[in-house]
Amino acid sequence: MKISVAQIHPVAGNPAQTIEKVAGLTRQAASEGSRLIAFAECLLTGGAFDSREDLEKSAISVDALAPLLKVTAETGIYLVVGFYERHADSIFNTAALIGPKGIVGLHRKRHLPFMIGDRFTDRPDEWTAPVFETDIGRIGLAICYEIRFPEVIRTLALEGADIVVLPAAWPEQARMLPDIFSTVRAAENIVYFVAPNRNDMDGGMQFIGMSHIIEPSGKTLTRAGEEDGVFSVEIDLEKARNKSLIRDPGVFEIHPFRDRLPETYRL
Repeated sequence: MKISVAQIHPVAGNPAQTIEKVAGLTRQAASEGSRLIAFAECLLTGGAFDSREDLEKSAISVDALAPLLKVTAETGIYLVVGFYERHADSIFNTAALIGPKGIVGLHRKRHLPFMIGDRFTDRPDEWTAPVFETDIGRIGLAICYEIRFPEVIRTLALEGADIVVLPAAWPEQARMLPDIFSTVRAAENIVYFVAPNRNDMDGGMQFIGMSHIIEPSGKTLTRAGEEDGVFSVEIDLEKARNKSLIRDPGVFEIHPFRDRLPETYRL
């Protein structure tokens, strides 16, 4: 199965045009055989805001995603994209998983760093592990800063995620996250780890790109630089479903999930 990670410049200040750009790239990826394409955190709305009022003006509702639902319905591809979501009286930093039958699920970011628009963002009261059953596998969602919490990705893995998609907005100061953390999260949880990052400038903050896909062994399958593009790889979900490492049966076996001792851990 082919999956893709997209690294693009949004149309600053214009969510509708950015959505059309995302729709076009999604259609292109589908025509080239991809079953999943992932875009960065806050791509549709931008992420840098200096007040709650400015954030509210720029946030969009899920209804604005209609052009993306049209593309996934027509092509059968799945996509993940990030935006600030207006929902009733709340504003959430949201990643949407969209598929052929519409919105499969939303993940509203719970771990909110005191920076950019997240300073003014609401934390959802209700939460269940965002792992969604699809006809291309079980897809788990997390967002950017949540990579710093091992419990987040481990929870998704324990809930059966084959693929974890983490839309990000990482600047130079966060380089250790794409350089180190992503590889560790993939390998320790034996999942495919897909991290689309922004590569544009927003509110004076330059994002570094480096969008990537890492397989369950920790091997990097693709890693962008700072350039725009769609980067695709072939994956085998059985690699994420076999949680044992057996070099010599009965002699050299490692079972990281079977051998867990939850009663000894303090979260």
